[in-house]
Parts: sequence; C-alpha cells; structure tokens
Amino acid sequence: MILAVDIGNSNIVLGGVREKEILFQARIVTDHIKTSDQYCAELKTMLDLFGVSAQEIEGGALWPPSCRRCSIRSAPPSAS
Repeated sequence: MILAVDIGNSNIVLGGVREKEILFQARIVTDHIKTSDQYCAELKTMLDLFGVSAQEIEGGALWPPSCRRCSIRSAPPSAS
C-alpha cells in the first residue's frame, strides 16, 4: 500500500492506495500549534481506525513535494 499525504493550510488529507484502488481516505485538521508528536499520534489513530498496520505501507507520496520538513521513505523489504 502507498500512503498518500496532502499537506494543506486547513487539512492534511491521507489516503491508502493499492494498485488502482483507494482503500481509505481521512482528514486531519492542520493546526500550527500541534507538535510533530501530536501529528504522529493522530496519524497512528487514523491508521488504526482503518485497520492499517505500518507493515502494510510500502511507500509514500507527499504533496506538496516542496515540503522540506517532511519525509516519507519506502519501507525496507520484508524478510522471507
């Protein structure tokens, strides 16, 4: 699954995409007072809400691409 993240002025929109199917879509309110830890907790809550484990996320897409403070990396391949 690819985790798509659109960081806007009012909302952060999250989406889970596998092949051509959108698995879930969620919004988090953008708040300049929140810390990175608070956003992390909200992201974890959203993923839990939709039954998504971190192991299912193979990579990510971030919008806008010029967001320098954020990074999403591909997960390492699972050991078989």
